[in-house]
Amino acid sequence: MRGIFILLASLFSLPTMAIITSFSESEVALMHTVFSQHQSDFTRHSTQARLNENQYLLAQAHKHQPRLLTRQADVGYATVFHTRRYVLSLLKSHFTDINLPSAPKIDWSLYTKTALLADLPPYPNDNQYSPMQLTQLESINLAPLTGMPFTLAELMLEQSMQNRYKLHQGDYALFKKLIGDIRQYHHLVTSLATHLTHSGIALKHLNLIAAGELLRSPMLNYFGVQSHMHGERSPYVEVLKRKITHSDITAFYVKNKADFKHKSRVTASGVLFSTSQAATAFKQVAQATSFKKALKQYALKSIFSDTQGKVTRKQNSQWAHQVVFSLKESLLTGPIRSPDGKWLVAQTHHIKFDYYAIDSETVRYQATLALIEDLAQQTYRQNKQAWLKTHKLSL
Repeated sequence: MRGIFILLASLFSLPTMAIITSFSESEVALMHTVFSQHQSDFTRHSTQARLNENQYLLAQAHKHQPRLLTRQADVGYATVFHTRRYVLSLLKSHFTDINLPSAPKIDWSLYTKTALLADLPPYPNDNQYSPMQLTQLESINLAPLTGMPFTLAELMLEQSMQNRYKLHQGDYALFKKLIGDIRQYHHLVTSLATHLTHSGIALKHLNLIAAGELLRSPMLNYFGVQSHMHGERSPYVEVLKRKITHSDITAFYVKNKADFKHKSRVTASGVLFSTSQAATAFKQVAQATSFKKALKQYALKSIFSDTQGKVTRKQNSQWAHQVVFSLKESLLTGPIRSPDGKWLVAQTHHIKFDYYAIDSETVRYQATLALIEDLAQQTYRQNKQAWLKTHKLSL
């Protein structure tokens, strides 16, 4: 596993959170420009607060989700790969007025496709290199191509599963593009070193900013303050869920009872016709007079007459019942083609509303979701503010 530690200790590795950073005015201004491109009313104060919050999230990632520091998904790119690309984008967008020399051309004869295939071990079907394979990859020095210390192990560990497979298949064009991107990054940061210093911008701070932005969303999801939590919950959110009591749900129900109002019964009339023309003619009579008179004129019975026109939620397994149960009160609709090719004309006459029982599964589920979200937001806000205060960062 030595190769993994070498990767994380490399130039592009994520900064340790042992040192809390106070960003310079220039660094905050740079990110204010970036954030404002996506949200025009994003203020400088909001920028500073976001950068500080991202430091908190990075610190929590080190503590609770260290796997995110390596990669966010087993089949995706390494976090360090995305970090380098983010920093490259920041530099390109900020130093637009500086004429930089072109990057030296790469002599690809120094490392050919044949050499690449010879140096790569058999493709790991489980997406994990063995310690022996990592040692082999670490021994291949790509610095003559990248212009900076870089090994084949670092290149392969950064890649997505798809890219890694392509490289093992001998995709030399992909290899050249990846190496070219690293070479461009190294050339740019080297050429801009003096400009960065004069501008009050530190490359290590840009790496920290990039890492914070990249891990922001998954960490907010982890704390339950960003997602709607209808899917898989993090262990952290599951712990919060266990704090929700029956008394909490009861209090929520009483306070938000209007949210649990539902349509319980509809009184309606409906007729099915073999053709749309017959259905249209019937509807015109119903519009001119009433549905009841149209039934009498056509000597028809409503398809809901067996239940005196009453349609309940429990009857929603039938198509016509589903249609009328979804209609607004007094609405005449049709012709609507049924699944079996007939044509429905229907009208609701009255809608009865009710409330879900306090001990129903619907109440328990919806109340729990809302209470978890509130508790997650409150807990996150308190913990973040305490952390920022401890490290003397602005809220």
